[in-house]
Amino acid sequence: MNSSALCSLVVALCLVMVSYSPMAANAKGEQGLAESLCMESLENREECLVLLKQAGPKIAKAKTFDDLAQATLEWALAKGRDGQAFLKGLAKIDNNPAIVQCANFDYDGVVASFKSALEGFKDDPQTASYDAKVASDGPAGCDRGLASANVNNPAITALNRQIFFLSDMAFKAVCKVHL
Repeated sequence: MNSSALCSLVVALCLVMVSYSPMAANAKGEQGLAESLCMESLENREECLVLLKQAGPKIAKAKTFDDLAQATLEWALAKGRDGQAFLKGLAKIDNNPAIVQCANFDYDGVVASFKSALEGFKDDPQTASYDAKVASDGPAGCDRGLASANVNNPAITALNRQIFFLSDMAFKAVCKVHL
């Protein structure tokens, strides 16, 4: 089997799996709050839905935007901390200045922004939504630093993309709380 046929087979299998998933079935009928946030994305709906599959039940089963915002911010903060730990471990192995910058400066900002948003979203949702959105500056800065240093690390790229999505999702969830 040639590589294009194999690729087509893999894509077809992924599409079948997605079409039979609970979220896809839910999209045809009753849609959860988290899925509705993904569907608001004009560009990356499928990636958002894939990310939601990794989320815990608190996010998938959220009944109010307040619950969804709380759960999303908690998850984003945990992922930001895990991501920073991963980057710091990588920086110890590969002492590349761009990776060190990502691990320390860029992801310090991610963690601080998600933490601030989580701590303040009930009392000051406007600032919390801003903090949730600003968390995406970390992965953006990390990507720029890696590109300028000609560092190509798919694991860091995937992490940055995930944090960017979590930032966007948390921003949207917090904004929905006080509409």
